Amino acid sequence: MSESLRQLRHVLALYEHRNYRRAAEALHLTQSALSVSIRRIEDEYGVPLFIRDQSGVRPTEYGEVVVRLARETSSTLEQGRREIELLRSLDSGKVIIGSDPWMADIIVAPALSKLLRKHSKLRFRLRTQGWDELQGELLARKVDVYVGSPFDALDPGIQATTYDLSSPAILCRRDHPLTRLPEIRIKDVLPYPLLVPKLPRWYLSWLAEQYSGVADSEELHDLFLQTEDFTVIRHIVHETDAVTAGVIRTFPAELSPSEFVMLDIADLAHVRAPVVVATLAERPIPAAAAAFISQVVEEIDQLRNALQQVRAGRATTAPAFTG
Repeated sequence: MSESLRQLRHVLALYEHRNYRRAAEALHLTQSALSVSIRRIEDEYGVPLFIRDQSGVRPTEYGEVVVRLARETSSTLEQGRREIELLRSLDSGKVIIGSDPWMADIIVAPALSKLLRKHSKLRFRLRTQGWDELQGELLARKVDVYVGSPFDALDPGIQATTYDLSSPAILCRRDHPLTRLPEIRIKDVLPYPLLVPKLPRWYLSWLAEQYSGVADSEELHDLFLQTEDFTVIRHIVHETDAVTAGVIRTFPAELSPSEFVMLDIADLAHVRAPVVVATLAERPIPAAAAAFISQVVEEIDQLRNALQQVRAGRATTAPAFTG
């Protein structure tokens, strides 16, 4: 490690511990060696970075700047190490996956399960957030692969492949008033509370066109109760007249058909929910990430085949779903 990088580590340690003795112990240095290192970097910048008072050691305004730069440098180096490790082999490194709640359980989870059975040394980290937040994470290289609903506006630095799945549907309790209707349309669903994660823009835009009482998709979003926790959604749906919308028409495997039912919406029958698999356009795809993408595509193909069978009336049981 270069002297400059070592000194930045020393600055971060002193900033974190606010005490020379504790910071030196954390760095496995003597207190005098740490003091010399801090003085050298202060001499290099020509300004004091830390001052001592009755409360301990605290950074000056110059010190705050150096601490911020040290954190950024440390983060960049760590990211570089992670990417190099990923590129070395299929069985090394950690892949960070971003997925919106709609797709995390139904596509990402089974893909990861199957991939880890094949390559037990692979390490993955799943970040479940809204599609709008994850595009920024992908561009910042904080996420390696994104699987989820399409972005509102695709950044030119991202390459994405889109797959069409099934038409959306709703999930409600078995004795819900909607189950007594011969055919369900959007206007029949809107009087009931709708519990959903943040809805994709394409879905809101379509609903805004269908529902003439709402001016635009932003206003329409106010009709929904939002939460990213599907456990909370399912509990409320089970206990009340609330319903939840499924972007993909599949029934939750972990729910009892005697308590819940999934209903088709007639004026959504022609809509096909899209799912996107995205990476950075100019970034080499590591072997582990490529293996994950391949497994995701396989899961999508299997899901599409199962959904086609359901639509054709050939399936006798509904495929697994996550609400």
